[in-house]
Amino acid sequence: MRDYLRYFAKGWHSVIFVSGGVRSGKSKKAEELVQRSEGERHVYIATSRITDGEMRERVNLHQKARRGAKQPWVTVEQVNNFHTLLPKLKKTDVVLVDCATNWMANELFIDAQSWEDHQLCQSIVEKMKQDLLAIKSSVKEVVVVSNELFEGDVPDEATEVYMRLLGSFHQFLVEESSTAGVMEYGLFKVKKGDVVL
Repeated sequence: MRDYLRYFAKGWHSVIFVSGGVRSGKSKKAEELVQRSEGERHVYIATSRITDGEMRERVNLHQKARRGAKQPWVTVEQVNNFHTLLPKLKKTDVVLVDCATNWMANELFIDAQSWEDHQLCQSIVEKMKQDLLAIKSSVKEVVVVSNELFEGDVPDEATEVYMRLLGSFHQFLVEESSTAGVMEYGLFKVKKGDVVL
């Protein structure tokens, strides 16, 4: 706990990046990190679009877990256009973005063929970077969750473009983060910054 508090004592406007595979425990770890912070509000930015029953079940499980938190969450459903969140945030907030994977998909696949426009794709990633930096400068802390999707075969060209852009965005997140790590088998392995217990 002392190491964690030392991290948060460093100053405001910091980012923690938590990545990992599907169901690796990354969202749970990110929620724990936010709950142990001293923000006036804990703001959960949910980026998922409900597309099927399995997704609805996973969202329901996450919502149920958050209802048991010591400090209540302020949940904001925001699938894209994060710049519109700025008027809703306070400088004493600690914000959790869950997750960047869905956020990018929501921005990138505006329509069926938008991913084919290279210039548009690059502008989308730059817009996401600027939106995150604006949120970072507006609140106390930001914790960002994302999936590791870089194993196995790539099924089609659209997925290849998406994975390449997501990899670039992950590099940006690591650069901006004071602490970055990956969840593996329920363990948070720190790759950058201080140990976060």
